[in-house]
Amino acid sequence: MSLDWERHSEVVAYTFLEAFSQLEKWTADESIQKSEFFNELEAYWNGLPGALRGRSAFEVDEVDRLITAHVKDDVKKTDGTGERKKVQRWCFTERGAEIPKVFFVDSAQTKRGLYLHLPEVPSPPECPNALTADFLEGVRARLSVSQLALWTEFLSTSKSTSKQLVLFISTPRAAGGRSLIGVVFSAKDHQVQADQPVTPITVRRQTAAYMRERGGASLELLGKHVAVLGCGAVGSFVADTLASAGVGRLTLVDFDVFSEDNVFRHVLDERYVGFDKVWGLKIRLEQQYPGLKVDCAVKHAQDWLCQDVMADLDGVVLAIGSPTLERLLSRRFKMAQRQLPVVYTWLEAMDLGGHSVLTSTRGEGCLECLYRDEEGAQSLLPRTAFLEQNQRVTRNLTGCASVFVPYGALQARRTGLMAAEQVLEAITHGNKGPAYQFWVGAGTAAQAQGIKTTDWWRRAPSVSQSEATASVFGRACKYCRGHV
Repeated sequence: MSLDWERHSEVVAYTFLEAFSQLEKWTADESIQKSEFFNELEAYWNGLPGALRGRSAFEVDEVDRLITAHVKDDVKKTDGTGERKKVQRWCFTERGAEIPKVFFVDSAQTKRGLYLHLPEVPSPPECPNALTADFLEGVRARLSVSQLALWTEFLSTSKSTSKQLVLFISTPRAAGGRSLIGVVFSAKDHQVQADQPVTPITVRRQTAAYMRERGGASLELLGKHVAVLGCGAVGSFVADTLASAGVGRLTLVDFDVFSEDNVFRHVLDERYVGFDKVWGLKIRLEQQYPGLKVDCAVKHAQDWLCQDVMADLDGVVLAIGSPTLERLLSRRFKMAQRQLPVVYTWLEAMDLGGHSVLTSTRGEGCLECLYRDEEGAQSLLPRTAFLEQNQRVTRNLTGCASVFVPYGALQARRTGLMAAEQVLEAITHGNKGPAYQFWVGAGTAAQAQGIKTTDWWRRAPSVSQSEATASVFGRACKYCRGHV
């Protein structure tokens, strides 16, 4: 919403007219009123007298089951006054599951919880009236036979002593999704204690499915498995992008150790210096993206591919940065028995640009197609190169042991994003043939040092991606023709 804060009267008039329109709509159709109210049930529930707030790690999936509640007494400073008051931290997990560390409720007491899904819930009390045991009776009256059995089991621990229990109910929203509301109450002798407080509770959902959908990640990608070969700067951004997009499983392949030389152009930070890159990424990514599973292979890519590793993959990204090895692996992928998208990505020094090539294990179009001249003869330099061959661009700061190719995090991130988008597009919508994408940098550093660039680098900004793809993959190389 965008407002012009200087037009006070118009803003107020518009607000009142919108409120009047809403009331008029509700009055004309009672079903709309009810639907609109229950769309906002969680917000209303949180506004009831004495309402509590917690965090949940169980999926709201319409599967009735017992869950576990955890509660810890805490002391909190009151804003402004400096006074301290006693508060309770509540969180909820699947039965028998560990409490997520981010919930900060170590040494919490455990209580029994129950999650049920109902097509419709009883109407809550009208504010400012408090919630009572009548609401629970209304819920019990709506339970199915199987839900009643769970309800009986739920209350079974209150045989002789009063027990504090928590009930959660989800219900469909007309606007989509499910509302989730909770009730904290006491039971004794298998019955709800009507003379004890009945307290409403709502939660912030910290589950993989909810956070993915709410954060813009794809739930469809949760079942997909992508391998990233090479976890240096570019590969680390590829892995991070795939994880944030919603891919549920990653296999990371790299033999190298993360060093202090990598810090400013890699996803990992200084704390991971000395770790194997793949293990550092596993820790970092699994902590950040709930529901993600990362497999690690501290190996050279060619050794990893010697195993039977491709059976359950949905895509592969190579960010190795070694043309010789990538060409060798390209021929290996062409021998695969199943259709699989394969993306090769690399960047060039001196901010000249980056490349990403989408191919498939079956059909025409492979990395070898780039390594031919215009007449089709094999070449050591790809037709997509921005940097003319036989030029030294590496640098070192302390001697030959520290030789490196100069590029930064911005270039690595841009190239990694491009490659990740290509493989995600192929996984989601199917591989529609080979494709070449690129970005072209300003090349200021290269020009300042007298580095020579190719004619393609100079022409590329005015050439579309589709035109470039047609030029690169206009005819199949001998490796493609042999494995169509």
